[in-house]
Amino acid sequence: MTPHLHPTVDAESVYSGVIMTQTSHTHLKRSLMVAAPSLAALSSLAFASAAHAQAIDDITRDATEKGMNAFGMALNAFCFIGGGLLLAMAIFGWWQHQRNPNAGSKPGMIIAGFICGGIFLAFPFLAKTASFTMFGTAPSVTGEQQQMKFDK
Repeated sequence: MTPHLHPTVDAESVYSGVIMTQTSHTHLKRSLMVAAPSLAALSSLAFASAAHAQAIDDITRDATEKGMNAFGMALNAFCFIGGGLLLAMAIFGWWQHQRNPNAGSKPGMIIAGFICGGIFLAFPFLAKTASFTMFGTAPSVTGEQQQMKFDK
């Protein structure tokens, strides 16, 4: 005898959907097996106009460029927001320490907040300057292929 969750519901069925109809696991698997290939066929028809023969290096270059731009924007946002918050907290902590030195605002933590906030705010500028200095140009992925030429 198998244990049941509810006396009127057997162990092989689940409730699915908003109207709470009783459905078996095999029915769900069968419908997913039918829906997946048909969804793939419909999506390939929908993207057929946009899909054309492109070199894989163009696609990779575009995807890499978008990914690097997104990472750069996220890093800049994190540095500017985090650095601004740290500087604001350090300024508030210094103000609180000046009003009441026994309030719990330690000068070492306030100075560390100023230093870390300044580093966070300056990091995007420092990274750009370092890339110009070390590489002579901003890092970019062009996907260009160079051909080696030899003299006779």
